[in-house]
Amino acid sequence: MSMRLAGPRWRQGDPILMIAALGLTGLGILLITSATWQYFEDPTLAANTWFIKQVLFAVAGIIAMVVCAAMNPRLLYALAYPIYGLSLLGLVAVLFVGHGSADYGAQRWIEFAGIPLQPSEATKVAMVVVLARVFGSQTPNLKTLALSAVLLAAPVSLIYLQPDLGTALVLTATWFGMVFLAGTPKRYLLTLGGLASIAAPIIWLGLKDYMRQRVLIFLNPQADPLDQGYNILQAQISIGSGGMWGKGLLEGTQTQLRYLRVSHSDFIFSVLGEELGFIGAMILFALFLFLLFRILHAHDIANDRFSGLLCAGIGSMIAFQAIANLGANIGLTPVVGIPLPFVSYGGSALVTQLAALGLVQATLVRRRRYRFEA
Repeated sequence: MSMRLAGPRWRQGDPILMIAALGLTGLGILLITSATWQYFEDPTLAANTWFIKQVLFAVAGIIAMVVCAAMNPRLLYALAYPIYGLSLLGLVAVLFVGHGSADYGAQRWIEFAGIPLQPSEATKVAMVVVLARVFGSQTPNLKTLALSAVLLAAPVSLIYLQPDLGTALVLTATWFGMVFLAGTPKRYLLTLGGLASIAAPIIWLGLKDYMRQRVLIFLNPQADPLDQGYNILQAQISIGSGGMWGKGLLEGTQTQLRYLRVSHSDFIFSVLGEELGFIGAMILFALFLFLLFRILHAHDIANDRFSGLLCAGIGSMIAFQAIANLGANIGLTPVVGIPLPFVSYGGSALVTQLAALGLVQATLVRRRRYRFEA
């Protein structure tokens, strides 16, 4: 008799996780279509390039999710450092051959075979994978915490140079989430909190002027209602005008008359609030809660520490982005350019997020199931 580990058993996957992810993605496609409808004279879906591209991104993301779900976490563990290294190379390439928005000289994309890619999105998952390996062997100590901080500093620095404060904050928040969920002793957590407090003034002084202005205007958007505070105020008007049921898709005046800027990306929740109202917002919240609780469930039942931390990191990443985006839309947090996961427009982000959920599914379909053979 011989015993060997069986291959993936797809029935061990989490259908609720899949339904929540597809629900958010579908809702995002719906809102993006409505938010961009006014830009096209031809009132058909075939003419809306944002709709077509997001659908294609969703298909690519679902394929990536299935591929990642079939991966063996042991292989991912072995490749953690090469994956991290490749992500750094992508970030370096952006600084030299990247392109993007002319605002503030930002460049965040590179082209591969004519397709624009944003390496910083893949870096989020690469960081989760490498941190799961660092913390996966034992409870974090000073050595592993120092190593993880060094691994964090490299991509954060490269992303800040693009400049992209939002993604840098996502990586940092993900690191803190994994440090906490990895079971770091309280004395180390308190030390990290103290160091963060000391570093905060230095980081503030190191921010670019427009980044500091975004934080300050958040405190009083009425101080500059036609420029820095404009988006915040218009977002609040949009959400408040939706009422209980909303004005209906394609009927939101703030959205369709273009008072609401960046409505297909950073302020997609404001479109939802105006056109689908409080009920639509509750549906969105419910989908996110289902998604995050199922990720935490996968963390709890994972067979090994690496797989569990992989789920913890992905959950931390998605949760922080959702909270930061929703908070910015309703005026509770500064606007730092963090899109709403699965919902905002963006190919690299959507494909990466769905692929990350595939890694969560991989920890479930590869749970220890042995079979005996003669």
